[in-house]
Amino acid sequence: MAAWCASGSLGAAWTVPAAADDVGATVFSTRCAVCHGPEAAGIPGAFPSLHDQIGEFAKTADGRDYLAMVVTTGLMGNLKIGGVSYLGVMPAQSGLSDAEIAAVLTYLASGRGKNPAAPALTAEDVIAARARHSDRSPQATRALRPPYPDS
Repeated sequence: MAAWCASGSLGAAWTVPAAADDVGATVFSTRCAVCHGPEAAGIPGAFPSLHDQIGEFAKTADGRDYLAMVVTTGLMGNLKIGGVSYLGVMPAQSGLSDAEIAAVLTYLASGRGKNPAAPALTAEDVIAARARHSDRSPQATRALRPPYPDS
């Protein structure tokens, strides 16, 4: 089990669960659920749902690159998801390790742990995506978005 300190906690350490699903769930609940909601359903017009699209993107190399870069660099621009338009900014999730990024994306791609057969991302996938995409801006990441139905 890996231990790490929360910033501002005066050095108080707490333990991150060892299982990838547990790490993904922890990252989701502490980072993503604030905007996308505890069920990842989003708020129409403000924050998109993270349900189907992440699972679909995780099935392809281009999609995995896009997902890794969204978390790494953030995202800016117009998106249409499920027939709803979003114009906003998602900040980069700095401070997450490559393994944590892979774990949260795998957790979301699996429908929050409900589909263990879903494609998994690895820390190596995240590292390789960063190496392939040197323009680390939210706008450049938006340009990486693969086609998605109703988008």
